[in-house]
Amino acid sequence: MILITVSVIANSKNTYSNKTLLSHNLPAKNVEADSIMRIVISSAAGYEDAVSKYDAEIYIKGHTEILKHNFLIRFANHLFPVDRKNKDIVFEMVSQSKFNAPNTYLHNFKAVNGNSIPNSSKQQEVLNYLNLNVYSPTAYNEGILMPVASNAFSLYNFTLEGIQDTAGLKIYKIRFMPKIWSQKLVCGDLYIIDKSWIIDKIDMNGRLSFAEFNLVMTFSRDFRRFILPEKADLFLRYHVLGNAIVSTYHSTFKYNEVEWVEEDNEKGKGKSLDLTSYYRLSSDTVPIIQDSAYWNKIRDIPLTAEEQKILYTPLETSEGKTDTTNMTKYIELTEQLTNTVNLDYRTTRIKYSGLLNPFQLGYSARNGISYKQKLRLSKTFKDDRQLRFRPEIGFVSKRKEIFFKVAGDWEYKPEKMGVLSLTIANGNQGYSSEITQKINKELKDSIFDFDDLNLKYFKHYYVDLRNSFELFNGFQLMTGISYHRRIPVKSKTNIEAGDDVNELLSENFHDFLTSVGFTYTPRQYYRMDGHRKEYVRSYYPTISLEIAQAIPNVGKSTGNYGRVEADIHQSISLGLLRKLNYHISGGFYTRAKSTYFADFEYFTRHNFPDSWNDKIGGVFNLLKSEWYNASDKYVQAHFMYQSPFILFQLLENKEASKHIFSERFYLSQLWTPILPSYTEVGYGLGNNIFNIGIFLGFDRWEYQSVGFKFAFELFQ
Repeated sequence: MILITVSVIANSKNTYSNKTLLSHNLPAKNVEADSIMRIVISSAAGYEDAVSKYDAEIYIKGHTEILKHNFLIRFANHLFPVDRKNKDIVFEMVSQSKFNAPNTYLHNFKAVNGNSIPNSSKQQEVLNYLNLNVYSPTAYNEGILMPVASNAFSLYNFTLEGIQDTAGLKIYKIRFMPKIWSQKLVCGDLYIIDKSWIIDKIDMNGRLSFAEFNLVMTFSRDFRRFILPEKADLFLRYHVLGNAIVSTYHSTFKYNEVEWVEEDNEKGKGKSLDLTSYYRLSSDTVPIIQDSAYWNKIRDIPLTAEEQKILYTPLETSEGKTDTTNMTKYIELTEQLTNTVNLDYRTTRIKYSGLLNPFQLGYSARNGISYKQKLRLSKTFKDDRQLRFRPEIGFVSKRKEIFFKVAGDWEYKPEKMGVLSLTIANGNQGYSSEITQKINKELKDSIFDFDDLNLKYFKHYYVDLRNSFELFNGFQLMTGISYHRRIPVKSKTNIEAGDDVNELLSENFHDFLTSVGFTYTPRQYYRMDGHRKEYVRSYYPTISLEIAQAIPNVGKSTGNYGRVEADIHQSISLGLLRKLNYHISGGFYTRAKSTYFADFEYFTRHNFPDSWNDKIGGVFNLLKSEWYNASDKYVQAHFMYQSPFILFQLLENKEASKHIFSERFYLSQLWTPILPSYTEVGYGLGNNIFNIGIFLGFDRWEYQSVGFKFAFELFQ
């Protein structure tokens, strides 16, 4: 069993084609391989962060060819770097690359040549794959579990394929194969040097995002830089939406300077919470050098005849020409309507979801089909201060409701996460506490059935002004004021509610609320993007508290009540790429001296399916909307277990299982005085294109409903 079948680079210059395997049928080869790999794995942790600095010149030769395409290729540039104008591209680049531990990378391109000059996304493509630490337990932002991970023996089978004698060195060829099918695993060969037990070469096949890849990377045998690569050959094949694109890259590394971490200097130092990766491409003014003598000096291998023909025969493009065909006009129009639009001009950025973009569709059992439109406009000022405008609108089919939000932010202190936000929006329709009390009183001898009462009584509009500021790392203080207006809808019911209730239905309600709260995460890891601070992760729970008080006689406000809510959530790592998330919260209303609407912050309806990494695991997916307003107090708990290996590893359909990145189990529980026990269980799976889940709902442990939830991950 192997993870995936890909084409291997033909005539790789890094292979040991001129060497002879001394033995193909060694006795007890699996036992020997396991013994060797235990030594390699135990040493890997010490080598993972051993280099503190290096300066290298990297030569890269790339060849990209569009093998198959259709009209859907116009979406391809949103999924992977592709030049739709040229079907066959050859280019060369020279980069002066620097690294400083822990996470500072700078790639400064010194020269480029080709029949089509690669843009920044194309440059980033090859650098992402070359940025491989072979001794790390994971690769490519935890997208792949490496065969040197601490739990590798539970994921991979190792076999000793042979022993090589190269330049007086005894080298073991160890084949690693995944025990189960997953895109998180790779297959291939490790070449291990005897006695030193360091990795001389890795040849691995796998799948990452939309690409099948083969990477052959050879490492230096000089003890001063044995961790760093000397040569690399990369093969990429994209096969998406009926389009096939192949890219091959050959790279060499020449190191001018390498510094190692001094162990004595590291003792006694606490681990920094700053995870900033200063990764920058400096390529805006790369000189185009066509001098063959220059490139002949740089290259370690000459160009092939085919590469020379393409490189020195520039392809004709449509630039500078006017194409007035109806088909071209149609394609340009559909691209503008269906694609996500991204525009950058100096310090101004615009992102629009696209009028007919299918990736803005979602589905949930409770709300039906939903469609959302979003616009993001931002202007950046000195020291990364930023002004943002965030309007959005969406439609929910089952409820036939339109939701809108017009929001703006002024990030006045980005390094302290200081943000002032103003939001004007409409919320979920609901009903007041007084209506609930009166209906319960009149129906005390009957069964309480929201479906019969059809309690969609009030439309909700509000304005919210909120400020958040980080007092110290991980601790954010939030203050805000908001004004709410609720207008009766006067929905028809099948039950006579009574004169008192009918009088309430003709009233408008206004509330003015002040709120204060905090969110605190101990030992919060973060990264800096210039002056802007972003939270990354923590091994401790996040605790939140919010207290709100309604103040009467501000404008037309009549509300006079308090609300208190608390929340705790955490993501607990259970090993590589496995985790358990929990999310527990509760709230109640206090000093209710007037009619109020039970609109909690942490216990509320969500009308649009969220991204996989958002709140799809922290909400109820099947709970009837009426229950959210039916009580003045609640306690809820959500648990989610995530792993790339749960159910799909049991399937014999390898083609399906290799496209699933992760699977999830859900368990959610709710308590309110009116609904003492509501439970949801669910199972979900997803990848970088979509996520989907199925959920079962139980009212007081009796089966109530089943439903699905679907959302696109692309362009979220």
